[in-house]
Amino acid sequence: MGEMTPSEMLKDPMIRQMLRADRISLASFAALLDAAARQHTHPASDKTFPMSKRSESWNVDAAAYI
Repeated sequence: MGEMTPSEMLKDPMIRQMLRADRISLASFAALLDAAARQHTHPASDKTFPMSKRSESWNVDAAAYI
């Protein structure tokens, strides 16, 4: 099995179960995947993850795992 696409990750039953157990909303996980994809496409010159304002939709618990 190859790598999963973000769309496949959002549909995967095991990932959804894990998100529910960790109380992470699907929207928050989708935002995380989107941010990671953008970071991968346009990496910062100093290779650090840019610190930006956290979206109000982010679950505090989800942010702890970044």
